[in-house]
Amino acid sequence: MVLWGGGALLASGSHVRVELLAEPGAVVAGGEAFWVAVRLDHDPGWHTYYKEPGDSGLPTKIRWELPEGFSAGEIRWPVPQRIELPPLVNYGYEGQASLLVLMTPPAEIVGESVTLKAQVSWLECLEACVPGKADVAVTLPVSDSPVTPTMEMSLFFNEARALLEKVSPSRVGGEGALGGGLTIWLAVLLAFFGGVLLNLMPCVLPVLSIKFLGFIETPRETLRWHGVLYGVGVWVSFLVLAGVLIFLRAGGEKLGWGFQLQSPFFVGILAALFFTLALNLLGVFEIGTSLIGLGGLLGGKSSANAFLSGALAVLVATPCTAPFMGPALGYALTQSAGISLVTFSALGVGMAFPYVLLSFFPGGLRWIPKPGPWMVTLKQGMAFLFFATCLWMVWVLGLQGGVGLVTKALLIFLGIAVGGWLAGSVAGRARSDRGRSGVRWMGALIGIGSALGLLSFRGAVLTAVSAEDAFSQERVETLLAEGRPVFVDFTAAWCITCQVNEKTTLSTQKVQNAFQKYNVAFLVADWTNSDPAITHALELFGRDGVPLYILYVPGLEPRVLPTILTPDIVLDALKSLHQGSSS
Repeated sequence: MVLWGGGALLASGSHVRVELLAEPGAVVAGGEAFWVAVRLDHDPGWHTYYKEPGDSGLPTKIRWELPEGFSAGEIRWPVPQRIELPPLVNYGYEGQASLLVLMTPPAEIVGESVTLKAQVSWLECLEACVPGKADVAVTLPVSDSPVTPTMEMSLFFNEARALLEKVSPSRVGGEGALGGGLTIWLAVLLAFFGGVLLNLMPCVLPVLSIKFLGFIETPRETLRWHGVLYGVGVWVSFLVLAGVLIFLRAGGEKLGWGFQLQSPFFVGILAALFFTLALNLLGVFEIGTSLIGLGGLLGGKSSANAFLSGALAVLVATPCTAPFMGPALGYALTQSAGISLVTFSALGVGMAFPYVLLSFFPGGLRWIPKPGPWMVTLKQGMAFLFFATCLWMVWVLGLQGGVGLVTKALLIFLGIAVGGWLAGSVAGRARSDRGRSGVRWMGALIGIGSALGLLSFRGAVLTAVSAEDAFSQERVETLLAEGRPVFVDFTAAWCITCQVNEKTTLSTQKVQNAFQKYNVAFLVADWTNSDPAITHALELFGRDGVPLYILYVPGLEPRVLPTILTPDIVLDALKSLHQGSSS
């Protein structure tokens, strides 16, 4: 059926009927943009999903097929309903809902009419969920001057515009009810405990273990002050990180937790920093008081070092995600700037809490022997933890930029090592102060000059991730339509938590056998490099970083697995899948 002046072709899904409507009576070449609407008419009890579906579900999508020169804007969503399926809370639409899109015509149009086409896909749910898809179109005449819309179209679009969201979607559903079922207080609580547990993650342990040993050397009368300064350093660093994230996201960047590690430049800086610290711990050079105080970051006694060590701990923590952090951060970055900062503050307070507590009650360190030569040996041993971290960073660089980038990094490390050796060991054997100073400056210049080579990493060409088993939403929908369950591993090479889960659980033989036994398709959403599609997919589940593990089952809502995986968790999820299909 084709109706001029805002008519539609009608398509039907199983429980949702879809229409494409256009407001104007005609299209004017070079004229003003006009509204079109995808109207969804649901069977009683059935619903489809909002762009942020909440605990589960998928948003409705529109794929346009437009005449040459036409461009479609983003979907303008009406205020969704809060749909509760305890313990899940979703956001979507029942009854009738219209998704508005602003359509811009070109300066010139060939022909007497134009046809706008779209493929609309959605997930419709009652007790079970079914993917739906329909092709719709609307044909409009071309005119030299604007044509008044019909009364019916005018009323329809006025009502649809009045229903567009005017408040943050997270506030839908009543006072205190926030996105993904979280309230601000629950998000703050999750962030605090996530921060506490972040101290146990492998990327933070090397720094904190040395920092705790620094307690022994710190005089008791200044111990609390140092503890507080360390906590302030952690807290301020989280606020700075949150501020950068908020600023960049406000500018349209799709970023999340650990986003900086998607940049080879930042990974290179971090690797060079760890390498330099490792050399310092080994005693290759001492720069604590003469140059930049870098050596004091880990165990120095000054107030500045206490603060900076907190900043360093946050810096090295970003590749890790602890339990409870994912929902809290995903919530924080979809809220106002104030709420985001409050949530990140709670994360910082949680991370600093154990150390600050220990500084006020140092009796908990009685088990540590008194200071002695053993501390030098232990400190040197810790250097190898930093070398290991450095190796991991180089591996990430290899995945991001290939062998060329790895070679550059190794040459830079060689220059830093030579510079450290000259500034330390060689300068120490000089016969005069003048000679010692000259060699130290030579070493410093070689080391710093080598480090400047990291600037070339900013223009590094990123290596494409292997397309084998690569995630895409279209592929998930195709596999579900074939009746296959899908397990999606949202991961990144720089995410230590992801790598630990990979080694301890996902790559184990019994888990792999279970995937084959239950015919589960395994897809990898690799976020090592920036990928807007994966960022968007993470946002659909209220997450702002990796890891994230989703088990899709045909006819059911997606299941989110915990951040920290064990083989039993995955096997139980797959077994329940089998039980569900057989019941």
